[in-house]
Formats: sequence, structure tokens, C-alpha cells
Amino acid sequence: MEPMEFCVLAGLILVVIATPCMMVVFIKDLFSHKNRTRSGSGGGGIIGAMMEMDRIVNPAGQHVQEAKEVEQEEEGIGGE
Repeated sequence: MEPMEFCVLAGLILVVIATPCMMVVFIKDLFSHKNRTRSGSGGGGIIGAMMEMDRIVNPAGQHVQEAKEVEQEEEGIGGE
């Protein structure tokens, strides 16, 4: 058996054994509530990051209002 074939075979065996084991561990952890100190933990950081990103990308929200005004003008004139 060549080294490449051995590596591929070892990788396949590892995947076949490791994947179900990890799935069992993840599912056990998912239904294990003893490690949680409060409900909804972990969501605050994501929401805060999304709000910060929105503040950076859309500092005043002016471009949204301007786009709506232009769209209304085009509809009033009979534009596209």
C-alpha cells in the first residue's frame, strides 16, 4: 500500500468514527441544561455587534430616506 492510499484510508476511518462520536457529544451538550447559568446567554454579544456594524455602515440612515425620495419623484414624473 502506498503512503497516499494509507493516508486516505486513515482519514476515512477517522471520519467514520469521529463524526458519530462528535454528534453524540454535541447532542448531549445541547440537551444538558446544568451548565447554563441564565436563559438567553450568548445572544447579547451578537446583537451588540450587529448594532455596531449597522452604526458603522449606516451612520445616519440618510441614504435610505434619500433613495425613497428619489423613488417617489421618479414615480411622480412617470420615470422608470
